[in-house]
Amino acid sequence: QKGGHRFEWVVRRFDGQDVPMEVLSTPIRVGARNLHVVVPRDISERKQTEHDLRELNHSLERRVAERTAALTTSEAQFRALVEHAPEAIVVFDGDTGRFLFGNEHACALYGVPRERLAELTPVEVSPEFQPCGGRSVTLAREKMDEALKGGTPVFEWIHQRPNGKLVPTEVRLLRLPAEGRNLIRASIIDNSSRKLAELTLRQSEEKFRALFEGSSHGVVLHDENQILEVNSAAVRILGCQSPAEILGKHPSETSPPFQPNGESSAVLARQHIEECMATGSARFEWMSCTPDGRETPLEVALTRIQWSGREIIQAYITDISERKKAEEGLRASEARLRESEARFSAAFFASPIITAVFRASDARFVLVNDAFLAWSGCDREEVLGRTTIELGFWEDASERDRFWNDVRPTGSIRERECRLFNRWRRVCTMLTSGVIIEINGMDHLLVMMVDISQRKQAEAELLRSLEREMELSQLKGNFVSMVSHEFRTPLGIIQSSAELLRDFSPRMTDHERVEQLESIVSNTRRMTGMMEAILVLSRLDAGKLDFQPATIDLNAFCRRLRDEIRAATNGRCPIELTLNSAPLPAQADERLLGHIFTNLLSNAVKYSEPGSIVYFSVERQGANAVCLVSDQGIGVSEADQQHLFQAFYRGANVGTRSGTGLGLLLVKRCTELHRGKVQLQSKIGQGTKVTVTLPVFGGQDA
Repeated sequence: QKGGHRFEWVVRRFDGQDVPMEVLSTPIRVGARNLHVVVPRDISERKQTEHDLRELNHSLERRVAERTAALTTSEAQFRALVEHAPEAIVVFDGDTGRFLFGNEHACALYGVPRERLAELTPVEVSPEFQPCGGRSVTLAREKMDEALKGGTPVFEWIHQRPNGKLVPTEVRLLRLPAEGRNLIRASIIDNSSRKLAELTLRQSEEKFRALFEGSSHGVVLHDENQILEVNSAAVRILGCQSPAEILGKHPSETSPPFQPNGESSAVLARQHIEECMATGSARFEWMSCTPDGRETPLEVALTRIQWSGREIIQAYITDISERKKAEEGLRASEARLRESEARFSAAFFASPIITAVFRASDARFVLVNDAFLAWSGCDREEVLGRTTIELGFWEDASERDRFWNDVRPTGSIRERECRLFNRWRRVCTMLTSGVIIEINGMDHLLVMMVDISQRKQAEAELLRSLEREMELSQLKGNFVSMVSHEFRTPLGIIQSSAELLRDFSPRMTDHERVEQLESIVSNTRRMTGMMEAILVLSRLDAGKLDFQPATIDLNAFCRRLRDEIRAATNGRCPIELTLNSAPLPAQADERLLGHIFTNLLSNAVKYSEPGSIVYFSVERQGANAVCLVSDQGIGVSEADQQHLFQAFYRGANVGTRSGTGLGLLLVKRCTELHRGKVQLQSKIGQGTKVTVTLPVFGGQDA
């Protein structure tokens, strides 16, 4: 009828397979016959391509819908993040300076309601002049222009509330992408607390410096190699004009080549330093040498302390020249004592120094002076002829044996600190010296004691103050380092991904766009987790996080938590869950349990190789739920295990893995609120096993 026809047709081959064909049929006249020329063409590949194309279109439509929903959720999360961010955030017009948006923290910082904020500019919430002397209006314009040119200025700024109160802040500006508008976002952190902390720290350092410089004792700080710090008393005692003559030298370089006992000063100094670093303290007498060659006898007390994150030695030095002269005079008096017993007796009994004479053969009292009786509270008759053990003077009887064992070989002992009781059972620290003397042809021990209890207490308080100041300084440094590093890194990643999406999204593949969005989501989640840990610990320290037990299904809770961690870590490691607890309700605080197991499981995944199995088991043992989280990851050294439950401490082998050093401390504190306990076992390269025991089945039958 039409002279030619093209159509599609399905033929069935003799092997039973259907084949789609495109057929072209053309009629021709051959003689008296009407014939058809039929040209069929196999279109199987084209049909398959059309089918694949339809499937691809359906897939693209579905993925576009999913991405649209994800972007909507992401925008809501971003708005929630801004609204609930710990710092004040505002957006304003870079041309007019008028505020366009501000979160609740910004309104609280400026002291104005949100509806009033839109009527103001940054200059109107600032004083006329900034601390640098510049006018606020001029400086603000300079910072905004810098941000509009693509910079990210960070600077300190003083804001002023309507009541006149000045608020020190740190401001960070960033130009926002907007078609046809110059918008600037400002992140503002209230520095009032930090400024107060800096003032407090500065005052503390000034107090330490005042104590250090005002001490009547010479104080020298040094390590195994050189002198690091000296006070003015030490400079004077060592006969120098300024600290520069001493700093950087080895302690033995301020001494003559040999000490009075004939030993090398360098060798003996090294021995004393090693003893102090090993035992924590050392006390001895030392001969120093001034730059002009004058020798000065010293009493030296070494103490191992923590300073700027390392162990050093604090040396108290006292010029004992006068005491040495007194000792020489005492020896001369002893010689005169043998010549004149009457004069000795008068000096002995009238001396204000607590003094006693013992018979060397049996350690019994022979003489005691009035100062001894006044200190002990005993009568002379009940003391003479008895030993110190019989009278119960020693806090530790073995210390008395060591005293006698040390004095007998050498004939004397110098300034040994002993702890003694008096009749009123008051423990006194006595600086005790003893010397063997001859009386009527028999050896006796003359002992002189000075009550230094108050001095020891003052020294202990000073050391505690120094240690506390150093600890606070270290904690502050750790916190600042953690915040500056762990928060800056994800923020930088989020900003980079957002800028890539803004500038290159049309040229990106779907996979590349998904990667950037996933990067933003994961780093936002990472920052949220870090902030949550810090806030929970802060509430724990402030006593605002109470233990609120409720009835929960422990098995269902553990399954849900396992699934959440697996999703949050993108299935990096499989988590094998074993539940052997009876299906009975447990009495526990679900929030605290979430903090405990989220940190333990996240750590197990983080420090394991991808694909490595993490084991999570819960077993009931009587009234306790014994929960075990173990991995086959990098492990923790024995040295690091001693500090893992301290704030901001991280193992030396964590490498580039991110973290705050707060997770295990949070686990420990939440476990303690449950009246439970946590134990950690680990070896380098063999993984870590953490066992948490929680008494959550109390009063229920097994």
